[in-house]
Amino acid sequence: MKKKDETIELNNKKVSIEKLIESFVVIPSEEIVKYLKNKEIFLPNYLHKALVRKNIAPIIASADNNDKFSDEMKHRLKWFDKFTVFQLERLADSYRITIDVKEYKKDFWDIIVHNRNELGINNLEFIKLQNLTMKYQRSHQETYDNLRANFNTVYFEPEGYFEGTKIDEAREVLQHATTLNDIRDLGKKHGVEIPRRINKKQLIEIIALRLDLNDSEQEKLQKKPILELERYAKEHNINMSIELKKVDMIEYILIKRNRTSVPVHEENSKIFEGINIEEYLYNAKFEEIAQKYSVSHRRKSKALRDIVIALIIVGAAVAVVVFDLI
Repeated sequence: MKKKDETIELNNKKVSIEKLIESFVVIPSEEIVKYLKNKEIFLPNYLHKALVRKNIAPIIASADNNDKFSDEMKHRLKWFDKFTVFQLERLADSYRITIDVKEYKKDFWDIIVHNRNELGINNLEFIKLQNLTMKYQRSHQETYDNLRANFNTVYFEPEGYFEGTKIDEAREVLQHATTLNDIRDLGKKHGVEIPRRINKKQLIEIIALRLDLNDSEQEKLQKKPILELERYAKEHNINMSIELKKVDMIEYILIKRNRTSVPVHEENSKIFEGINIEEYLYNAKFEEIAQKYSVSHRRKSKALRDIVIALIIVGAAVAVVVFDLI
């Protein structure tokens, strides 16, 4: 995903997109959500995951040299690139890593503005958003928890995704980089109370849900002993047994979880298909850092040049004085 324009025309004036995005960060999430819903714009949850991950990545990059991370946690962080939303937010919360709301919003608007045509946003609507920046420019920035609570109503999970991650990848990273307590809390987040073990009736219910079995087919399963049911489940790619291991707990959540109330908008999801959002965000960050360095470098060069000129002037004055004395 490349930036398409450097300027945008608003009220017959060319406005810098970078400055426009910077101005939008003061708009509270409640207003952003209201605007998006009015436009019927709903966004894939993996966009949120990319924004959070990019936000805390610089801190995690130095984890090996940070004493606050245990050796066990450092081992888990090797999976950081594949972390689900739950894992990223649990990591930030556990280690008191602040998710910078201003940076989150800036990256959010960067993506929205540069995909405005695909999302059906015309330039006139940015004028309305500009008016909101005037209204809230003196307001305090909101907390991440508040932003997250509001944005939950516009982020949806596309088919085949869980916690902003493709389901197969989610299974893998949750298995390798979470504790059993984490998994239980993940279950609670999705309305699932994970039992220590499941009985025959629950196992049949899970198989029926996964395979969409009718009453007659479920009755046939009732006649099978537990071991045969477990074998039947595995034959149909249902990783579930009576004694719940971590992998079974993850599968239990995937099967029993409450479905999101946010409508799935595949047309919006398709806008971002094939786009490496995280790569784009990191490139955007690099451009920002490079630009700041360039400005800083120019200032230092100018200061150095001024010093050299001053020294030349002083040197010339001294030379004149010495010449007069001679």
